[in-house]
Amino acid sequence: MVQIILSFFLLMTMPAEAQFLGFGGKNGEFKSRIPALLEKLKAMDMKADSLYEESFNLGVKNIENGMEEEKLFCSGEAVDAEGKSLPPDKKQLCMRELKKHYLDAMSMVFDLKKKYLGLIHTRQVERMGEIHSKLKSNIEKNF
Repeated sequence: MVQIILSFFLLMTMPAEAQFLGFGGKNGEFKSRIPALLEKLKAMDMKADSLYEESFNLGVKNIENGMEEEKLFCSGEAVDAEGKSLPPDKKQLCMRELKKHYLDAMSMVFDLKKKYLGLIHTRQVERMGEIHSKLKSNIEKNF
């Protein structure tokens, strides 16, 4: 819980400059930060506890925010650290790359959520089996 709060505080206090967002680059190149955020989310150790859920949700929120920021840049509504916007001839390429990252992110988040729900379900079935065995043994003892 402390790690989540510290991570959130760190993200909120960092200056929202275009370099941090991945917009700045050599010769006006667009470098997305979404793949790095996806890898970070994928590398998390999956556990059936609330800490994992909070961390996962924070990671997904960061990806969503990054997508929105990059969408603004690709559409020409945001500028980089130097105050320059994306050249019009590169907007279409930028949007294609953003779309690719968005589809990859959706697929990965879906797969991770599906895997996590499977983990939770398995744990619940195990607990239900333990309760069933306990009840069965209590009935055997009492009758």
